[in-house]
Amino acid sequence: MRGIALFSLLVAMAGPSFAQTGVTVTVDGAVARPGSDVYPAGARLSAPALAAGVSPDAYLLGAAWLQPALQRDQLRLRAGLEYELGAIRRQAMAKGQEDLSIGAAAFQRWFASLPVTGRRTLSALDPFRLEVTPADNWPVHDGDRLFYPTRPRDIRVVGAVNEPCRLPQVGFRDARDYLKDCPVSKAADPNMIFVVQPDGAVFQQNIALWNRDAPRVLAPGAWIYVPFDNKAIAGAADDDFNHDIAAFLATQLLNDEGAR
Repeated sequence: MRGIALFSLLVAMAGPSFAQTGVTVTVDGAVARPGSDVYPAGARLSAPALAAGVSPDAYLLGAAWLQPALQRDQLRLRAGLEYELGAIRRQAMAKGQEDLSIGAAAFQRWFASLPVTGRRTLSALDPFRLEVTPADNWPVHDGDRLFYPTRPRDIRVVGAVNEPCRLPQVGFRDARDYLKDCPVSKAADPNMIFVVQPDGAVFQQNIALWNRDAPRVLAPGAWIYVPFDNKAIAGAADDDFNHDIAAFLATQLLNDEGAR
């Protein structure tokens, strides 16, 4: 018994490199062989991606690499943004800004329901591209998940709008033009929107007559976040508030049972 106890102590002291001989990675979504498998320590993204048999129907632009190690920071980000939305609501109520107080409260309720995914954005997950592009073929870690969605047909508009919208994605339509079909509230910033593409790329797009950017086409599954007026929320939220909301939206998954 003393020998077993000593061995267990040595394993614990040696750490993960001694006790762990492999990493468990799950692949699901539009794949031929979904599920979890164990791969050698140091395995790269291409190993589980190729083993799972990614379907031709998979929407690679929206594929997601989920890492448990990222969840804590994302949880903190969501909590901080929820707090700032509450501060925006309270400040607006004190100033008699009814549209802003109602809009912030409604968006806070919706935003609080979004899951913390641990998604690492801007990750290339095409298994064949990974094989030939070593710079994209990162090591996987124990507990990682690769999710391959099918191609969506819509885009989502949220934020300072009368109601969140799902609208059909239209090829070559400028992001700004979708707002014609999803009216913004009086609490919206008149000068800009944020575009979140399905791979997690975030762009600020200026939309006013005096600062208008070139048109930006949305891929299927993109988000438009209509920000709250920067001037109206000053003092209740920091300067990065609206960008951080868009960054959190970038961590969400497409057509996944576990996400909105």
